[in-house]
Amino acid sequence: MLITVVGQGYVGLPGAVAIASAGHIVYAAESDPVRLASLTRCHSYIAEVDSEDLRRLSEAGRYRPVHDASRAPSCDVYLIATPTTLTPHRTPDLRHIDTALADIARSARPGALIVLESTIYPGALRHHVAPLFEKLSRLRAGTDVHFAYSPERLDPGRDTVLEEVPKLVSGLDACSGRMARDFYRTIFRHVVEVSGAEVAEFAKLLENTFRYVNIAYVNELSKTAKAMNIPFREVVAAAASKPFGFMPFHHGPGVGGHCLPSNLHYLNYVLATAGAPSELLAAAERINGSMPDYTVERLRLVLSRTRTPLRGARVLVLGLAFKAGVADDRDSPAYAISDSLVHAGADVRVADAWVARQPATDSFRLVELTAEECAAADAILLVTDHRDVDYDLVLNSGTVILDCRGHLDAQEVEQL
Repeated sequence: MLITVVGQGYVGLPGAVAIASAGHIVYAAESDPVRLASLTRCHSYIAEVDSEDLRRLSEAGRYRPVHDASRAPSCDVYLIATPTTLTPHRTPDLRHIDTALADIARSARPGALIVLESTIYPGALRHHVAPLFEKLSRLRAGTDVHFAYSPERLDPGRDTVLEEVPKLVSGLDACSGRMARDFYRTIFRHVVEVSGAEVAEFAKLLENTFRYVNIAYVNELSKTAKAMNIPFREVVAAAASKPFGFMPFHHGPGVGGHCLPSNLHYLNYVLATAGAPSELLAAAERINGSMPDYTVERLRLVLSRTRTPLRGARVLVLGLAFKAGVADDRDSPAYAISDSLVHAGADVRVADAWVARQPATDSFRLVELTAEECAAADAILLVTDHRDVDYDLVLNSGTVILDCRGHLDAQEVEQL
């Protein structure tokens, strides 16, 4: 089959490789010129995709980078895996999806299946995506072309085989649902078909906000546990020994990444539209949003024990990525923490070998983790616990350490 995958980011690129590996011919549409050039050279910019796999599939003619969907021939299936962002008012911003639909409309022919994999709110496929495409193409949804929704389920930084993760699928109508199910069965081991697009759309938001809310819960309890001098990570580990009715979540310096924070607003948007905004989601956002400032206050307290004021102190932050094992620094709590540290008068350095370029910020300077940097710091703040870090170098530096992730098991390390 001929497949166009629009968007070659953290969702689209692994998906395109999986589809091409299953034997399909994939036109990989990527509008960013830097990324497109990288893909043309068979160079992967995502840790989960090996450059040699790109080269192998490219040489076999099954992975073909293009600037946009209109540059590809008419395909059997179009997958949209573009970012879904927020407006300044924190409402859903579907402009990237709209652009993808306009490009697809210029090449799609009757009989095509169009599948949205980007995270959206319940009802968006039926009331926004399909009507817009009909207007752009003059092809009728459910008659000329078919629409389905199949949310991505990726966990960057983990050694997860994409094809082994159950694939949720749904269509705007029964025929579209069957087409999507049959297509994804050529790629994924387990395909779960649900009754309608709205079910799948809601399920995706439930999955991510479930995690967000539970992180807020343990973040809130961790503060009280610290005040009571109770090691909260041990509390969670003890509770996790129960084989039913409990799922462990861990507190930290904040919640980052593209998905969890934005998905909360996507869900609350549709809940508010239905007249039932969630007080729980609003509370979770406040709690998780408070963690960077709480982290800075904890560091201030730790430094005070050595009679070192935070103002004027040099702080080395370990980790800029929003989670371990990824190079993605979008909405990382490290940014809010560094801003708060600078506001308090600290001098901030950040070390993260996964992030190659100095970000556009005046709050800190990106440095390499060296013995000299550790020794020059008044405090080291572990924000992102990448595996490939010389933690012995950190522990042997003699510098005050605040571990926000529970990664360093040493008596001299202060835990968040």
